[in-house]
Amino acid sequence: METFFVFFLNGISYGLLLFMLSSGLTLIFSMMGVLNFAHTSFYMLGAYIAYALTGIIGFFPSLVLSPLLVGLLGAAFERYSLRKVHVYGHVPELLVTFGLSYVVLEVVRLVWG
Repeated sequence: METFFVFFLNGISYGLLLFMLSSGLTLIFSMMGVLNFAHTSFYMLGAYIAYALTGIIGFFPSLVLSPLLVGLLGAAFERYSLRKVHVYGHVPELLVTFGLSYVVLEVVRLVWG
């Protein structure tokens, strides 16, 4: 009975996680018209940049500076990459953002281990 309860809670939590993912993608896609699978990569990059800056400039300045840096990176990615493929439809947007997430993951692995 205890095993069934653990499996039940795992299923509920996984289902809620999938619901949050799908509702977030639906909101972003319906409001902006852009398929962007690289959001979490930018969040991860912001966390690692904040971690690196904390040792250099301190905790609170890094909390202000890291979102600004990642926001600039995201704006540059949108301007120089996503705008160029937006005219071709949703599949190229999906491929570019999915590829960016792999690139960011490998960069984070190279820099921070």
